Amino acid sequence: MAIHPIEYRYGTPEMKEVWSEETKLKKLLEVEAALAIAEAEIGLIPRNAGSEIANSINKVKLERVKEIEEEIHHDIMAVVLALSEQSGASGKWVHFGATSNDIIDNATALQIKDAIKILESKLKDLKMALVDQAETHKKTVCVARTHGQIGVPTTYGLRFAIWA
Repeated sequence: MAIHPIEYRYGTPEMKEVWSEETKLKKLLEVEAALAIAEAEIGLIPRNAGSEIANSINKVKLERVKEIEEEIHHDIMAVVLALSEQSGASGKWVHFGATSNDIIDNATALQIKDAIKILESKLKDLKMALVDQAETHKKTVCVARTHGQIGVPTTYGLRFAIWA
């Protein structure tokens, strides 16, 4: 469910994908898997439970999570229960010792990391376009301004170079 129009109306397809329900679920499950593996490594949960839980994350379906959430009215517990269903006997160890925000915060951080990769690429493209314009207009004279008034002439090339 969208919170704000920016989530579904605006943005590139790749950025919308980063913030989609499917990707959010994937990241939540990745965090649950990482938690289970780490807890198994240090002996908080049985050693085989970590790998069993991690191997089950691809079996969890968004539709099932939504069904559970409709019933219990708790988004993260719906994910936990859906993953537990797919994890067999190890299901009782899913989310062990974690809070909902532990999972949400880390999953969101993973989404932000993916979004930053997209932005970095786009910013590099923008910088190159500005550099190209700076080169093209290095001799194109324009009015400069100082304190809101006309100043000595400058070039559009310099303006583009500053923005780059």
